[in-house]
Amino acid sequence: MKQALNKKNIQHKINDFKRFGFTLLALSVFMYLGVVIPSETVTPVKTMTLMSGTVVLLAFSLIFFTKAIKYKKDLQSADE
Repeated sequence: MKQALNKKNIQHKINDFKRFGFTLLALSVFMYLGVVIPSETVTPVKTMTLMSGTVVLLAFSLIFFTKAIKYKKDLQSADE
């Protein structure tokens, strides 16, 4: 019973980390589009802020996806 509860908890963590990763990935795409789409009000400071924000969000997205993969491997090894 306890092992089934633990597996369910790990599956919830996998789903949460994937959701966080996809959300951050989508947000980084929108920030990158803010850099790529030309505008008259764009200053170098705004461009640098958007690009650094994009890089940070992509890094966090990568971290969440790697955690999801780690938990998925742990779940698969617990099934065996």
